[in-house]
Amino acid sequence: MPVALISVPAFFRQAVRRVRSVLLSVPLKLKILGLALALILLFGAVTIYKVQAALSENFDAFLQEESRFVATELSYQSHDYLLINDMYGLTQMLRNTVQNRPDLRYVFVRNAEGQVVAHTFEGGFPGDLLEKISGLSPQRSEPRLLRTNEGSIWEAEAGISNGNEGAVVAGVKGDSLRRQIGVITRSLARTTLLVAIFGALLSLGLTWLITRPVTRLLEATRAVRRGDYSVRLDPAESRDELGKLMEGFNAMVGSLVIAEKARLGKEYLQRDFLHRVMAGQEGERKRIARELHDQTGQALASFMVDLKVLENAQSVNDRGQGITRLRKAITEEMEAIHDLAVALRPTVLDDLGLVPAVEMLARNFEKRHRIQVRLNFLGFLDRRLELCLETCVYRIIQEALTNIVKHAQATEVTIFLEGGEKTLRGGVEDNGRGFEPENIDQAKHMGIYGMRERIQLLGGSFHIDSDKGIGAMISFEIPIKQEKCHE
Repeated sequence: MPVALISVPAFFRQAVRRVRSVLLSVPLKLKILGLALALILLFGAVTIYKVQAALSENFDAFLQEESRFVATELSYQSHDYLLINDMYGLTQMLRNTVQNRPDLRYVFVRNAEGQVVAHTFEGGFPGDLLEKISGLSPQRSEPRLLRTNEGSIWEAEAGISNGNEGAVVAGVKGDSLRRQIGVITRSLARTTLLVAIFGALLSLGLTWLITRPVTRLLEATRAVRRGDYSVRLDPAESRDELGKLMEGFNAMVGSLVIAEKARLGKEYLQRDFLHRVMAGQEGERKRIARELHDQTGQALASFMVDLKVLENAQSVNDRGQGITRLRKAITEEMEAIHDLAVALRPTVLDDLGLVPAVEMLARNFEKRHRIQVRLNFLGFLDRRLELCLETCVYRIIQEALTNIVKHAQATEVTIFLEGGEKTLRGGVEDNGRGFEPENIDQAKHMGIYGMRERIQLLGGSFHIDSDKGIGAMISFEIPIKQEKCHE
């Protein structure tokens, strides 16, 4: 079968015609705007690349020289401290040097036997670093690159008195220099962005008269995106393809109105379903708690009576000791079952109210986990809230304490509740390691998701304030009067 051959000039002519057809189909506004933005962004990208390449070209070389210089300088200063055996002064001198040099990560001093006599590590000298330096020569002339969990560190070693008295090892990370490069890069990026915005404004001003119908359509689209479905366009303003587009837009808005009504109805059904699911969950917890406490507890008490009779009977000493141990085990089991019943549904919540239930929860939490709990209650004197509301708040505080045990590593917890005339405010705060709320994956942290859903179902607000190293605090505010609430 013969193969059709296309000449090179014909191929290029076809490609040119296709590109020309595509360009002609693009709106004029986008052509001018795209051309201006493309030139500005291309120039900005090339500039940023050149500047960053120039700054990063000798980055490692600079860090090598910096580590070598610091190690050499400190080797001269360390000589006098080693001479008088002032290890405390030597350590303070090293730490002051690390604090005054942003790029310096650590410094340590080895004696002539290779033992570390002073260092700047706060939590003790790292064991893996000690393994790396063991077996090295007393004096190493060239810096070496270390790969650590904090990134790349250039380490240099300088001998004290030509290595006869030991050596000083300095590790340079270069974070300050990297930040400076990042600042310069971001500054250039912001400048490029501002120039791009200015060019876009000029392009929009140039094409405003030509693209006015499209602008009106865009404004109407933004109104719809904000939720305003009452906007309509007059197709009579343009009798060409834009007029047909306006007719299609009006039809689309009508369809969105119908879809929004259906969505609201579905959302209402979903919330009502969640209300009922949570109500069934609380009822099931009541039933389980009652069954464990009444039936299982009475059965265990009966076992205790039987074992008591056996213990008083005539038998060998070993049998008596065994029975005693068994009675102790049964007693502990009864306490565990009782604790389980309290965890599922504390009776004090139904009998006395929210504040006594939270107090009991806090005391049990302190006893079990050895974490101090501070309680602050205001506005609950001789006052009971709706049982549904009290149950919701109790479960939120219970879930928050559970999360603190699992993730926070805290030593102190503060629980506060304030009952006002119209709203109930509360929260739980800890002094743990904290986290970043924006990085929470709700699919993996269902506890926080459940707390948020409980609050939202009651028409309240839920907030999380936290940061790494400073602890975390959850706070909420719920209307006291509920139109519809399933306990």
